[in-house]
Parts: sequence; structure tokens; C-alpha cells
Amino acid sequence: MSKAESSVAELYVISFTCDFKRYSKDLTYENVEQCLKIDPFNKTYDEYIEPTLLYFAEDSNKLAKALCVDRIVPKGLYIMGIYGGEKKKGAEEYAGLVLQQFRRKNNEFILQLYNTRKTLEVPERVLRDYGVGVFETVYVGEINPFKLQRLLPVILSNGGEKSMKEFLKYIVKVFERDLPKEDINKINALAEELKQPDKIEVLNQKKYYVLYRGDRAFSATVFVPNSDKCIVESHVGYVEVNDESIAYYYAALLNYLAYKVVESGKSFNRHQFARPLQALYVAGLSWHNVDEATRLKIVELSKKLHEKAPLKKYGNQSVALKEISTYPEFRELKEILDKIIDKRRLEKMLGLVSG
Repeated sequence: MSKAESSVAELYVISFTCDFKRYSKDLTYENVEQCLKIDPFNKTYDEYIEPTLLYFAEDSNKLAKALCVDRIVPKGLYIMGIYGGEKKKGAEEYAGLVLQQFRRKNNEFILQLYNTRKTLEVPERVLRDYGVGVFETVYVGEINPFKLQRLLPVILSNGGEKSMKEFLKYIVKVFERDLPKEDINKINALAEELKQPDKIEVLNQKKYYVLYRGDRAFSATVFVPNSDKCIVESHVGYVEVNDESIAYYYAALLNYLAYKVVESGKSFNRHQFARPLQALYVAGLSWHNVDEATRLKIVELSKKLHEKAPLKKYGNQSVALKEISTYPEFRELKEILDKIIDKRRLEKMLGLVSG
């Protein structure tokens, strides 16, 4: 026996075949031994504790390998100021990084920042000097079950936060005479408040992505970037894969799990990060743990639901999940998964993502 083989700890299930109604000092080891039934657990110790280790370590790389995906990113890029300040008591309203409109004309870049009134014409060379560009942004509010409503055009700098702030100050300085006072105040406030990463990570056009809401109800959808300017903001988590079928498989499972939380009447955890994916692993729903016929059926239903899911706004994601649950394809998906997940594992799943 090799050293590696000898280090494997096997597990056993021990049960009593005799009925000990009460403890007695007269009992001997031999009495007890005769009443013991020892059966193999069919799992090593490492295999038994791995789900727990994955959960508490929150190791995204290890979890990605276990789920047969390339990468798990529990949280996208931290960007503050996408929609600017909100109109509410005690809060100052400011401009947003989302562009209400933009276009290129000759050597000019014409733009209007969110929450401002004035359209500005900025020379293209100025954008290059500050490293400024428009990024197609996956925003949490645009994700519904099996559907991404749209991408937001967000202006950021490849030179980092400092360059972006300097660009905004440049706008105020150059266009001060043309800008309404209200716009000047809002853009100055944005320059103070905005946060963006120094390095902007864009999605790979050759990959498939499962996008899911990172807070509370983790509605999910499959996304394939159509440009080299697609990014994900911090309230969204995502899975990156090479295989289209794997992407549609996990999108279906995440929406199923989110619906089970709603169905159970439980409340969602405020911040989810990688927990929904950990829950799928703990439940034994990894890609390689489910038989091929079942996987292919789930993928087929997921694709149909992606085609049929409506482009619409919802008051909250519980409403969205309840609506999608009325589709025959989702009812079939739920029936399949309800059969392969036992009650004990379902409770473990729900425990990871809900309170």
C-alpha cells in the first residue's frame, strides 16, 4: 500500500441491532460489540467534509473546479456614481456615470451625463488623454430570471479613478459658461463621490457567462459579450465558462434555487456573493454529479426560458420569480429538480442563501 493510499480515512456507519432501553454497569464491551452493525459509508473523510470546507473557506477557485467552470467572480467591479445621487431627504443630488445619450461626430464625442440637462461636445483627443471610454455595463437592476434587460453605457477611465475625476473637472472648467449652474454642481459632486477601479476588467468575448444578482434574490441569466467593452458592476456575481451548455445549466439551477426560497416563505440573505453556487455544490448538483440525460433536459428547458422570459420591469424579484414559475418549462424544470434533491439537501441549500 502506498503512502497516499494509507492516508485515506474511510468512514463507516455504526448502528445498534439490540434495544438498550437503559444503561447498566453490567454491560461489557463484548455485549455491546455483538449488537453493533458496521456498514461502509462509501465516502472518504475528505469527500464528506469537502462541502463544509468549501463553504467556510469561500475558496472561489476550489469551488469553480468542483462545479466544472473556469472561474467564479462573487462580486464585479466596484463603481460608485453609476446613477448619481438620489432625490431623497438629506441627500445631495449629483450627476451619474451612465450616459443618457452619446455619439461621435467628426472628431467630437457628444455626451450627456445622467441627471444633467446639457449635452456636451468633447474633442476625441481629450478622451484619449484621460483614457476615457464608454463601457457596456451589466447592472444589477437589469437582471431578471433568464433575462438581461439591457447593458448600461457607462463612462470610465482606463487611467483609473484619478484620471476620471480629472476629466470631469476638465468638463466643468471648459464648459463652465455653457453649463447650467445645476449641472456644474452635479458634475462637481460626481467628481468627489465617484469610485472606479484602477484596472478595468472586461469580459471575454470567447466565453459564456452566468450573471446573477449579488444581493438578496439571486436571479440569473446567461450572457455572451458582443464587444470588448463589457464589464460587470459590484452588485452582480458571475460564472465564466467555455461550454454553453454548462452556462445554461447553472442559470437554470440558480433561478430554481431562488424560486425555492420564495416558495418556502423564507427571506433572502442580504449579500449572497458565492453562496448560491456553494449551495448547488452542497446539494450535489455539480455538472458532473447529475446524469447526462437530466443535464441535457435542464439545458434545453433553460434555453427555452431564456427565449420566452419577458423584457419588463418588476417591483421586486419575488414577483419576477413567481411569474416565471408559471411557465410550463419552469414547472417541468422544478419537477425534475424536486425529484433529484432530497429534503435534507434542500434544507441545506436554503440555509446557505436564506434566513
